[in-house]
Amino acid sequence: MGAARHFAADPNSVFSNTGPFMYLGAAMFLGAALALVALLWSFYIDVNEAGMTVRARGATTRLPWSSVEMLTAAKRGTDWGNPILEIRVAPGVRIRRRFGLGHEGRRAYGLLSLESFNLPPEQVVAILDKYSGGRVDAQDYLNYRAGKRAVAQWLTEQQRTRDRIN
Repeated sequence: MGAARHFAADPNSVFSNTGPFMYLGAAMFLGAALALVALLWSFYIDVNEAGMTVRARGATTRLPWSSVEMLTAAKRGTDWGNPILEIRVAPGVRIRRRFGLGHEGRRAYGLLSLESFNLPPEQVVAILDKYSGGRVDAQDYLNYRAGKRAVAQWLTEQQRTRDRIN
């Protein structure tokens, strides 16, 4: 209404409402750029006798073993295809820049897929178990992997036997 009155008063004036949209667009672009940068930040876990150091999205959290209750290999859905390393921490402990699900005063964090580490999952579990003092529960996943390897080996042997017969 004000623009119409202003335009009627001065036919040479140009009304534009792009100012607010220009600032809103710039703010959205900046937010998207920051989100992309956050995705590119490295994630790593350092394990030693004293505890774990988790760096996620630029924030570093040091966890002594006394604050770690359990490390588990958690299924994604119903399949063991690509389980995630999950950590359950003591009450009051948080990992910065990670979203943890609360359960009975404790938080559980999904850290990283076991298939995403530089080492094979068996070695990752062995290292965590060695330093954590037995806080690792991944035997179901390790049994799944061993069974999968045994079946693959059996199929390979069957194929070799068929090739020798033919």
